Amino acid sequence: MSEERTTFPKPKYRSKEWFDTRRTINGGTVFGASECPALMGVSPFETLQDLVVKKINPPIDRQDNDATRRGHILEPALIDHCRHEYNADVVLPDVMFRRGRLVSTLDGVEYVDGKPRRVFEAKTTTAYALTDPLPQSYFWQGQAQLETTGADYVVFVCLDRYMRVGFWELHPDFQAIEELQTQAEKIGSKIDRNEFVTDKDIPFTAQQIEALFPTPAGEIELDVAILHAIELYEAFKQQGAEVKKQEQEIKDQIANLLRDNEYGTVNGQRVISYKRQTRKGGIDLDKMLAENPAIAEIAKQYIKQDTQFRVMRILNGR
Repeated sequence: MSEERTTFPKPKYRSKEWFDTRRTINGGTVFGASECPALMGVSPFETLQDLVVKKINPPIDRQDNDATRRGHILEPALIDHCRHEYNADVVLPDVMFRRGRLVSTLDGVEYVDGKPRRVFEAKTTTAYALTDPLPQSYFWQGQAQLETTGADYVVFVCLDRYMRVGFWELHPDFQAIEELQTQAEKIGSKIDRNEFVTDKDIPFTAQQIEALFPTPAGEIELDVAILHAIELYEAFKQQGAEVKKQEQEIKDQIANLLRDNEYGTVNGQRVISYKRQTRKGGIDLDKMLAENPAIAEIAKQYIKQDTQFRVMRILNGR
């Protein structure tokens, strides 16, 4: 049985406390409702390994992309639409909800007698239509919201791929919630015990390994069978370089045929274009700083630290 449901003040969006709270509480790893699709292996954007790496490493404040910006802009309007359609007093809560290792930050909630009755979650998507079944990623996010709040159901208000606004409703699936809590405890406790770093049977991508082990040291004896993989890696790298070379040669050939023409046609049909485009020039910072010493002194306060990364190279000593 999971611990009792609790609430706590919601930190300022994107503050250090906001990131920290979504990562650990009282020293234990927690998972936000929006992370539960990855936790259950159904997220179209993030694998379980991606989620593990994110939880192990210090939080990173990533810039919003077009999708998240669109969601932030349209979310208030969609929630306001719910107020009218459901005749509900939907509020933006100033608290976060928690049960066990699950945490929820809600777009909107309707309280009855001081308790959450309905959760409202705003979605804008280019992937789904309202005529589709509820996406699995929404299902697991909603079950986490129901588990943390104890609400009767979740209303997903969605602007879909066809620019239609409508609703999905989701009620608690107690078997799914039990599976979710079990998975959260399993993965969260392994992260707490640092087992993902030491368990060689858990596969990570090279990019994930780079994030997990940014400062490698020492050496490890590998099975001789790895030599075949190294040879394949070397061969594919060489093939990639050769393909890029051939690509450039063919481009040069076509460009010479087009010369000052914008389009090329075959049997009167346009088959290729060679248009002029503009790339923004930006600022020549080196020149600006060299010619303006006062600005150069100020700029020193804003110099970013060097970016470190791991490079894999094949050694010739084998």
